[in-house]
Amino acid sequence: MDFSDLQLGDGSGEGWGSATNQLLNSVGDVFGEQWARRQQARLFAVDRKCRQWATATVLLTATASTTWPGSASTAIPPVVHYKRGVRATRSARQSALSRALSGRKWRAIRCLGVGDDGYLHAHTGVYLDERVDSSDLDPWVSAHTNNSPLADDQAHSGAVEIAEVDGNEHTGLVNYVMCNSPGLDTRGDRGHGLQSAPTNQQRGAVVIDRGDVSPVTFGSVST
Repeated sequence: MDFSDLQLGDGSGEGWGSATNQLLNSVGDVFGEQWARRQQARLFAVDRKCRQWATATVLLTATASTTWPGSASTAIPPVVHYKRGVRATRSARQSALSRALSGRKWRAIRCLGVGDDGYLHAHTGVYLDERVDSSDLDPWVSAHTNNSPLADDQAHSGAVEIAEVDGNEHTGLVNYVMCNSPGLDTRGDRGHGLQSAPTNQQRGAVVIDRGDVSPVTFGSVST
């Protein structure tokens, strides 16, 4: 489905397509080449430090329906989708994670990922000093599905992914975060920054920009 004419839902009345073109023509400190290089360098630095003590990583994903309940053919404006469906549960998710990992050593990276359609979802990547069971993170999933009017349990059956920290140069966690974040995917012939990102990530960046939120945030080590 082409969402170019879909209104953003931020009160501006702008269409998603025209707003994307506008952002690409005025990329500044955020989403530009130098910003992307700094973000990528920091992600690798955090990954390198955490690998010194972490034995496992967890990728948590919070999504929301892109259509209104009871109306599968009516797309939700992307900024409204993010604010009501994803951002609304951020505080509850963070509190649930802290409680679930109490007594363990851990560090989190939080980022906004982009689906193929440009809509946002939230990732929390966690480095852990000891492996956990996926059921240990059920409170995090519930904190999202119980507080988002656009989320349900069925869509979050695979919301918790756990992996061992192996001998590779980078963890699969940090590689996934960069591939899913606007402007940070430099695989193949892509350069740093939003200009060379695929269309869906460019559209996702517009929602991040209009939602006035940081695309990537770094937590401190907790014990």
